[in-house]
Amino acid sequence: MLECLDVGYELVDPLADIGKLLARLLGEHLNPPVSRVEFSENEPIGTNYMLYKYRAFDGDRFVASCRAVVRRRVLEEVVCTLDESQVTRILGSPLREPEEPRLQPASTGIAERPPGQFYIDHFVIYRTLGTPHVDAGSWRLRVSGVVENPLELSLDELERLPRTSLVRDFHCVTGWSVPSVLWEGVRLKLIAEMARPREGARWVLLSGLDGYAAVVPLEDFVSEEALLVLRMNGRPLPIEQGFPARVFIPHLYGWKSVKWISQIGFAERYVDGYWEALGYHERGNVLLEERFKASRGAFAGGRRS
Repeated sequence: MLECLDVGYELVDPLADIGKLLARLLGEHLNPPVSRVEFSENEPIGTNYMLYKYRAFDGDRFVASCRAVVRRRVLEEVVCTLDESQVTRILGSPLREPEEPRLQPASTGIAERPPGQFYIDHFVIYRTLGTPHVDAGSWRLRVSGVVENPLELSLDELERLPRTSLVRDFHCVTGWSVPSVLWEGVRLKLIAEMARPREGARWVLLSGLDGYAAVVPLEDFVSEEALLVLRMNGRPLPIEQGFPARVFIPHLYGWKSVKWISQIGFAERYVDGYWEALGYHERGNVLLEERFKASRGAFAGGRRS
């Protein structure tokens, strides 16, 4: 993966300008360089961002897919995912692990209408990696990592744990929100107390049956309103919403609320999840509008998990 943050380039013609910049970026870091870069689609993210997507080719051979983040006609970030066969063509320093994020202080509450969101009356259902087959009888939630007491919990065992419920809005990073959803389940704080994270644990990697993953700071995972959801709006969690269990952390964007959750891993160091590897923010606080990663400097070649 090639990553370029804090670009700060003012665009006149976004489609053409980004295409030229991507051709130059890939030309500088691949040998031989790509022969052409083609625009694929663009997508608004909230009211302030536009995401432009491109594909790069070497002749007729696919080389990379690229995503460019634009805020008010200023290019802020570029992330290119290389075809596996092209990784060895990266020039310069060896691949590095992700840097530890520098997060600004943030409240865990949602006390006002979040910036850049509009409200709709239904969920937009995403299946980024498809809907997995779920066997409730054999399903287990495994909790591991830097913990003193690894856990393996069945659905029946989770159902017997103390429950809590709350009514909170759901906020998608793309800009839509669903108001006043009734969520019911087990506090994630209780799961953490049962597993007993060791001193030094700072991050939690959440993984679903479909292979999707997201990472959240430990302090958000154990916040008072963070839930392992088993029911929505008074009914059992439907399959499209992540049956048998999903995560919901009200003050974080919805991509952190992993559906079909199967593994919770406590860690000392940060590692990207699915969308974090493609440039989305390490934490994703709604009130701070943390949609994309904060600036960390210029180009870097990075390995992402």
